Amino acid sequence: MSGPVIEFSGAVKRYGEKKIGPIQFSVGKGEIFGFLGPNGSGKTTCIRMLLGLARPSMGSVRLRGENPVARHVQALTGVGYSPELPNIQTFLTPRQVLALAAAEAGLNGAKSEADRVLEEVGIIEYGDKKVSKLSKGMVQRLSVAQAMLGQPDVMILDEPMIGLDPAGTAHLREVFRNYAREGGTILMSSHMMSEVEDICSRIGLIHNGKLIFEGTAKEMIRRMLGATEVRVEAKNLAADAIEAVRRIKGVVGVTAIPEGLDVKVDRGYEIRPAIARAVVGSGAELLKLGEGERMLEKAYVVALRGGGDKSD
Repeated sequence: MSGPVIEFSGAVKRYGEKKIGPIQFSVGKGEIFGFLGPNGSGKTTCIRMLLGLARPSMGSVRLRGENPVARHVQALTGVGYSPELPNIQTFLTPRQVLALAAAEAGLNGAKSEADRVLEEVGIIEYGDKKVSKLSKGMVQRLSVAQAMLGQPDVMILDEPMIGLDPAGTAHLREVFRNYAREGGTILMSSHMMSEVEDICSRIGLIHNGKLIFEGTAKEMIRRMLGATEVRVEAKNLAADAIEAVRRIKGVVGVTAIPEGLDVKVDRGYEIRPAIARAVVGSGAELLKLGEGERMLEKAYVVALRGGGDKSD
C-alpha cells in the first residue's frame, strides 16, 4: 500500500472529564516505531483505538489505510498483535496454541506454520512443553510468535521484551530488525529505553494524554538535554590527551571515568573522529568510541518533568 501504514490524525478519546489526545503521528512501511510513556499516560487507549476496540471521540485513526472500527476485518487483515499480559491457555503446549490460532485464522499448514514461528522466536525446543511449565520470558516469546503467524504486514507489540533474559532480548531484537528490513512495520510500546534507542527508527512520547515528542531518539536527546554524550574507552590516557579532547570544538564537558572518558557534546557537532585522533595521537590505546550510556532514559525523565530545550 502507498501512504502511512499507521496514522493518527488528531485522534481524541474522551472518558468523562478525562481526555486522551489529540494524537498526531504516522508510521511508514519498514519502520519500527517506539511508543513511550509512563503507566496511565494513554498508550493503551491509543493501541485500543488502533485495533478498533475503542472509537475515537474526535479525529481519526487508520491502520493499513482502513478505519479499524468501521472496517475492522479489512484493517486487521495482515496485522499481528502481542499484548503486554498475554492470556494463553496454560494446559496446552506452544505448538498446540499456535496451531490452533493458525487454523482459526484460516492459514494453510497450521502445524508447519506453528513450527516456523517457534523457530523464528527461538523456542522450538520447548514446543511440546505445557505453557504452565514455561518461564515468563518464554511465554512472552510465545505471544510474539502468535503475532507473527501468517507473516503479517504489521505487528503491534505491547511491551514485547518484558520478562526476557539477555539472550532472549538479543534474539527478539534481531527478529524485529529482520522483519523491518523485509518491509514489515512495527509499533512497539516499551519501558526499556535501551532497546527502544537501539532498534526503533522513530519514537513517540505520550504523557498525561498528550503526545509531547515525536521524532528520532537522537532528536529527543538533543532537544531535552541540549547535548549528547560520547563514551571513550581507552588505556593509558594521559592528562595531555584529556586536555586535547577538552579543546575540541563542540565539547562542553569532559569527565574522567574508570574506563576512560565521558565527553559531553553540544548539539550539531560530530566530534568522534577528532576524539579518536586526539586519543591515538597521545599514545593511548583506544578501545571503544560510542554514544554515552542511558541517554534516552535521561532525556525521557527530563521530558516528563516538562524540561528540556524545546527549540531546534
